[in-house]
Amino acid sequence: MLNNETMNELNLEDIDYWIFDLDNTLYPCEANLFTQVDHKMGLFIQDMFDVSYDDAKKRQKNFFLKHGTTLRGLMTEHGIEPYDYLKFVHDIDFSVLNVDEILNDAIGKLPGEKYIYTNASTDYAGNVLAHIGLDGCFKDIFDIHDADFRPKPDMRSYHKMIEKFGVNPKKSIMVEDIAANLNPAAELGMATVWVRTDTHWGDKGHNGDNIDHVAANLSQWLENITRHIE
Repeated sequence: MLNNETMNELNLEDIDYWIFDLDNTLYPCEANLFTQVDHKMGLFIQDMFDVSYDDAKKRQKNFFLKHGTTLRGLMTEHGIEPYDYLKFVHDIDFSVLNVDEILNDAIGKLPGEKYIYTNASTDYAGNVLAHIGLDGCFKDIFDIHDADFRPKPDMRSYHKMIEKFGVNPKKSIMVEDIAANLNPAAELGMATVWVRTDTHWGDKGHNGDNIDHVAANLSQWLENITRHIE
């Protein structure tokens, strides 16, 4: 049974680079932030195709299943420009997010460079980080634009991320709530931390061999490993 404890020993001296996912990783999935985004996706498709909302959600699901993200499906099958879409779906209420002082303190103690790797946009990531009190705590952000709109777990995105950040995968650790997104990271030689949310999308693509550490509560996990760092 996976639990909140480190599955393998973690030597912080082995890690020079921390690569964090954003949504449902640096804030709890109970905030339901993506529920707002998901609703806006449906509204966008409803307006674009002049269909009912129920039909729009069916189309959205098909785009997601076929292409990995709704946006990628709309771009591939209908040639939409991504910028207006992203601006629309990311115009949500960020006030549902709260500052987690334990998490933020632990992240501040982590040795090495810290980065954000997200399938969202940098503007969206900036809004999230500002509302959870982590604005300015990361050296750089790799977003969906940087990935040429190829989302995780597309391996091409990981190669572009490594190139942009200039990190050594074998000295890196990736923290992510979707298990499938850790598989390419492990293949590239990164250590991995799965933030377990007990959601169906979080378990998707689970491969225990590619998960080095499990954090049912990321704040507690990071607090434990940084406890002796001044």
